[in-house]
Order: sequence, then C-alpha cells, then structure tokens
Amino acid sequence: MNFSNIISVGFAIFAMLFGAGNVIYPLVLGRDFGSNVWFALAGFVVTAVFVPLIGLVATMLCDGQYKKLLGSLGRIPASLIALVCMVLIGPFALTPRTITVAHAAVKLYLPWFSIFYFSLVSGALIFCATVKQSKVIDILGTFLGPIKVGLLLIVIIKGLLNPHELLPATAPILDSFFTGLTTGYATGDLLAVIFFSGLILSGLRKGIDGALDYKKLAIMGLLSGLVGAFLIGLVYTGFCLVAAFNGAQIANVADGDIFSELSRIILGNVGGVLPNITVAISCFATAVALTVVFATYLQKEVFAGKLSYRVALITTITISTIMSNLGFSGIMKVTMPVISLIYPALLVLALVQSAHVLFGFKWIKVPVFATFAVTVVMYYWSYITPFLPAVLV
Repeated sequence: MNFSNIISVGFAIFAMLFGAGNVIYPLVLGRDFGSNVWFALAGFVVTAVFVPLIGLVATMLCDGQYKKLLGSLGRIPASLIALVCMVLIGPFALTPRTITVAHAAVKLYLPWFSIFYFSLVSGALIFCATVKQSKVIDILGTFLGPIKVGLLLIVIIKGLLNPHELLPATAPILDSFFTGLTTGYATGDLLAVIFFSGLILSGLRKGIDGALDYKKLAIMGLLSGLVGAFLIGLVYTGFCLVAAFNGAQIANVADGDIFSELSRIILGNVGGVLPNITVAISCFATAVALTVVFATYLQKEVFAGKLSYRVALITTITISTIMSNLGFSGIMKVTMPVISLIYPALLVLALVQSAHVLFGFKWIKVPVFATFAVTVVMYYWSYITPFLPAVLV
C-alpha cells in the first residue's frame, strides 16, 4: 500500500471539497454564536465532515461508482437523483458559487474587476486546468492541495495569536448545535464526494501494484478520506474560532465578505492580500474538480459519448460563468431548498448501502424513500407554519 499516494489523494480530497461554502459557513457560525461557538462547530462538523466521509466510504464500497450506489434504489430513481445532484454540484449551483466567493476575495483590492469579467477569467483558467482530465488529481493533490493547507493555516494561526473576548451567546446551546448541524448541509459536500469518487479512484489506482483489488481500494479510500476529513475539520475549527474572537469587528459584515474583512483586520490592508489569494486558490481547486465531474457526466451519461469531452467542458464552464453573475446569495436562494430535501435521504442511502456491502443488510429502498418522505413533509410543514392560525401550530 503506497502511503505517499494516500496522503496525496487526501490532500486532493481536501482541495476538491474545501471551496466556497467551506470558507463562508464556519466563519458565519463563529461570528453569530460567540461563546457558544464550540456547540455550533460540533453540529457543523457532524454534517460537513463526518457525513461526507460516510458518503465517500459508501461509494468506495461500491467500487467507486456513484451509479452503483444510487442504482440500489432502482433505475429511474437513480437517474433522477443523479441528475438533480449533478445540477446542484455542477454549473448551476456549487461551481458558480466558488467563482462568486473567489471574486469577493479579490474585489477588495481590485474594485474595478466586476464579477462579469472575473467569471470570464475564471472560466478560462478552469478550462486550462481541466482540459487534460487525467492530470486533475495530480494537480489537486501535489500542487493546489498543499498550497491551500499551508496558506489557510498561516491565516488561522495569525488570527488566533491575538484573540479578543468572545461575545456572549444569544442563542441556547441546543439551538447553536442544531444551527451548525443544518448549516453543514449547505456545503453540499456529501453530494460532491459521491460524484468525486471516480476522480479519487483514479488517483488511488496509481498506488496499487499488480491486479486491481477493490477491497484494497476501499481501504485506501477510507484512509485518504480520513486525511482529507482531518484537514477540513482542522481548518473549520480555526475559521470558527478566528471569527468568534473577532465577532464584534465583523458583526455587520455580509456573509460573503467576512473572510476578506477578517483578513484586513488581522493582517492589515497589505497583509490581507495573502489570505484572499488563499481563498481564490481554494475556490479555484474546488471549481476544477466540480467542472470535470459535470463535464464527464454530460459527455458520457446525457449524450452517451456522442459529445466530446472538450465540448462538454466548454459547455459546463459557459453555464457556470453565466450563473456566477447571480451572486452568492442569489445562487443559495435557488439551491438551498433542494439540498435540504435530498441530503438526509442520501445520508441514509450511504449508511444502508455500507451495511449491505459489509453485513448483508437487505433493506435499502424503504429507509431511503421513508427518509425522503419525512423530509418533504417536515419541509412543507415548516414552510406553511407561519401562515397557519396559532391554534393549529
């Protein structure tokens, strides 16, 4: 077993997953929950670190094939879920979101660089990094991943050296925990990691000598996932604490601009250039992985191989560029309801499918469809509750 390859793929997993929402949401939690930051962080780590790790393991146990994981629900449900997930992680949601956050990181220093022109430049750079599909894991694992970790740790360490007093919490402890729990859904990492597994698998195969052994691949996938999860959890913790210790200074800052403002507070106007470059690199790395996944899906599944990879890639990047002009909040208003509805069912699918492979558990469809039904009812109820008479609520 090649442990250097496991570490490299672990960095690649971190690089792929740590993008736009992963920057913004832990900072928002740290700012908003003050002295309850640890409880909010605990909830966030459950859904933003452990849940994606479960999804990765489940997919690896299905030979790294998301179609095999989803296929246990039946052909039609699997196709519909794959389509919805691809739309979410692809050019209509998570990919353009990374572009908007990267733009927020640089606009403080380049105010004339509008989101329109920034999205065009970003699209060109993404194309250059993804046109050679086989090189993506190498680029992420050996180059972008380590750079991201190093730069983010510099920001976190500097931010924690001079902490301010934590603001008193205004929310109860349980509310803090459950807000962190639901906020973790918004990262979309469970969706992403299921469909990243093909890229991850291709990187892991380089570490296996001799005949291909999917059991060995699954073990290596778990180890790489643990490396990636540790790095992500470490950065989440640092971001949450840095924001909490500077809560008073960023109390009225818009969510998408928190990191840029914190950078200015901690490092000054000049020193803040470094962390903002870090965010731009983080978002770029995630956009690269998301773009490859969707372009491959477009080429092989939607057009059944009749479309070249390069044309699919250009189409994907074009849509992402257009959607990014909606801005971070505009994209999330459209996508967050769908993510909230599908996330619990996917988590249950990952759990029961893993139990099926490891222990021969028979029931897969019933728990997943029941979870989805309950989620829909709860979401619908929360939506109509404000409009009901008090006596009914």
